[in-house]
Order: sequence, then C-alpha cells, then structure tokens
Amino acid sequence: MASARLSPTANLLRNSRLFALPKTLKGRNDLTSRESDTATLPHPVRASIVTPQSSLARGDWGLKRPLPAKSTSEKSSRPVVRVHALDTYEHVTDFESAADHTVTLEKFQELHMPMSLPSKVNYATSVVPRHQSPFETHLDNTETSQGLQEPGAKQFRHTGPWLAGQTEAEFAEYLKQVTRNKPELLQKLREQFVAKRSAEIRKLAQDNGEDLDTQPAIVTDAEFNAYIKTLRNDPFALGPVLSSFEYAVSGPPKTHPSGGLSYTRSHALIHNHAQFGPQAHQRPVEARILRPKGRFKGRMARALAGIGGIAVEDLNAMTFVEQGTPPGLTFFDASIPGGGKYWVTPIRASVDSDGRIGLSSYRASATAKAPYGIEDYHKPTTLTISDVANTPSPIVPRLDRQPFGQPRFQPSGENRTRRQPTKGTEDVARSLLNNLNSKS
Repeated sequence: MASARLSPTANLLRNSRLFALPKTLKGRNDLTSRESDTATLPHPVRASIVTPQSSLARGDWGLKRPLPAKSTSEKSSRPVVRVHALDTYEHVTDFESAADHTVTLEKFQELHMPMSLPSKVNYATSVVPRHQSPFETHLDNTETSQGLQEPGAKQFRHTGPWLAGQTEAEFAEYLKQVTRNKPELLQKLREQFVAKRSAEIRKLAQDNGEDLDTQPAIVTDAEFNAYIKTLRNDPFALGPVLSSFEYAVSGPPKTHPSGGLSYTRSHALIHNHAQFGPQAHQRPVEARILRPKGRFKGRMARALAGIGGIAVEDLNAMTFVEQGTPPGLTFFDASIPGGGKYWVTPIRASVDSDGRIGLSSYRASATAKAPYGIEDYHKPTTLTISDVANTPSPIVPRLDRQPFGQPRFQPSGENRTRRQPTKGTEDVARSLLNNLNSKS
C-alpha cells in the first residue's frame, strides 16, 4: 500500500529542527529573582540553540529571520541563544544569550560528580554523608518499573500537598480530605507498625541465636490502637512517620532530583594520574570567594564562593582552623591578585525542591594537591628573615623586645652610617708595631 503523500507544508514542519524544540517550562514567574529582573534563573526553562560555523557566518540559526552578528558571533566565540518569541509586533526575533546555563553545565560535567539525593553535610566532622542515587528503582519509579508495587516505593514527582506552604483555608480543606481518606491512612500506618514489629522480633531472635522467622508479625487491634496513642502523645515519634507521607520542610520537587546534569549512579570512579597513577581524590577545583563573611543586609552572613559556576554557601569554616583561613574569606582584600581563591574537593551534588544545584565540598588536602603541583595563595608579609638575608645589608633584625621608643629595625639606605667591619688579628698586630716604632 502506497504511503500518503505529504504536502509541502507538512514536509517542511516534519524536517524542521525548530518545530522539534521542547515547550517552555512553566513557573518562570516563581523563579525570577525579587532583587534583579536579569538574574540567572535556578534552572533553564527554554532550550538552548546552536548553529554550525558555516551557518553562523551568515547569521542563519534556523529561525524565521537571521540574527545579527553584533549580538551573537561578535559578542562570543561560542554563541548560544534562547528564543523568547519567534516574531513580535515589531517584526523582530526576541532572543538572548544562553551561555549562563550552557557554560554551567559544561563546568559541572568537568567535575565528574554523580547526582545524589539532598542530604545535610556536617562540616564539623570528616564523615562524608551517604550517597543515594536518584536513579535507584525504589526511589525513581515509572509506570513500567518493576519495583513500583513494592512497599515504600516513591516517585520523584509528588502529588501530595506541602503543609508548610499551605494557607489556613487550604489546610482546612486538606483536613477534610484526610478525614475522607482516613481508612487508607490507617492501613498504611498499620503496615508500618507491622514492619517495625517484625524487625524487632528478628533482631531479638538474632541476638538470642534463634532461627529467624520470615513471617510478618501478628498485630492485634488493641496493640495498633496503643501504637496510635503513642504517636499522638509523642511528637518526636510522629514526625518520622508523617515525613514518609508529606514533604514537611523543603516542599515537593519541581524537577527530577538529577536535573539532567549527570546520569552517573555512583562515585565508583578511578582518577588516574599520568605520572603518579590512581588517586584517591580527583583533581582539586579552584573556588572563587564571591562574598566574604560579615554583615549582609543587617545580619551576619556566611561566606559565598563560586565552584564551577555554582554559588556555594557555608564554606566548611570548621575545617579551616587546622589549615588556616584562606585570604579574602573573613574580609574583602583588594590586594589579592584576581580576588580571593582556594582549592576544594567536591564531595556531593544534588538538586533541591526549587531546582537549584546544591554542591558540598571540603577544602583540598595537601595529598590531593601534591600530584598536580598546586598550592593555595599565601599573602607575602611585609618583612621576613628570607627577605633580609637576600639584601646586601649585613644588619640582621633583632627579634627580641626592643626598649620603648626605639625602632625594631635599623633604617636602610645610602645615608645610613655603616658599621665598620671588625679587624683581623694580623691587622691589630701590625697597628701595634707601627705605634711602637713611631714612639721610639
């Protein structure tokens, strides 16, 4: 059977790359900054468009009309644009540069970091938080996943409410919905109580050296009602149970936990050095101090640094006690060439509920920096022993306490009276003989 012939318009749309662009993501109004209308969004909402060099010379981007070279090829060596409107009332194409998110993606991919689920990193200790990949079957299930029907299976898209973000009227309406769904909630609580009791029985049998019973524990209604009463009377015990049903603090995720940044599932990578072989840590990354510690908008603020195009807060100040604080972290220092910087080792990367990239890092150790021959910047002092030793003056500064009112160091210059060098033994003897001969 012969296939139906397509019209020229249908054939043009089918072969058009512009027609295949994904739709703009919703929620742009919620992502804009309250402080600046031109601030970079937490995550891109429009696709980035590139064009070959042969088409770039003609200004051809595959759009309705060519784009001016003054805003594309002459402005950047690697131009990337995002289109807001193909045609406006003024018959122009509304576009802007998309290098902010494109370059950030390239910088992040150079870190070779897998994405993890959000977790709090305690910088006061050296214990690295456990890595949980968002691509595991019990955490990221689709309609065709085998683990979708397993107890405790979750999807990254959550349809439940966020209690902390509800108004009083919305919360009252939600309580009515919960009342209607009370039998289902009680059934889920009963399943959790049975699983908890079964784990306790297996633990007790293991401690006593008995055979492990694989059958689930039998829970009576009286025991379950007593368990419900303990949850009502103990808020600390009720919190972990409710956290499995709702997003209590951070809110439901707006994007996939990976954000499409990386699809690597673990940190099981070997960083091989060409000369020294496999390394325990990857090559350290240089972090630029964007904002030092101090008061910001009337309150004490933590330092802010940029790592691979990502703004990172809380620069593990507890670990700086042993190795010293990097220059420019406590206060702004304009004398540092290029601004304050120091070397770090990224450990965890995740995407929060707002679609922002959260990067955790430790300060790079001497072992991690040694194979690459890199060191942190150290500000030179005003005067050191090595500086004085290299000068032609024979005067060495005294390091003990000087009397009040006297300078600690001798003045230098041509006008200063130099100390006469000490005469040798032969010179003293010759001078004595000359004095004796002159008297005689």
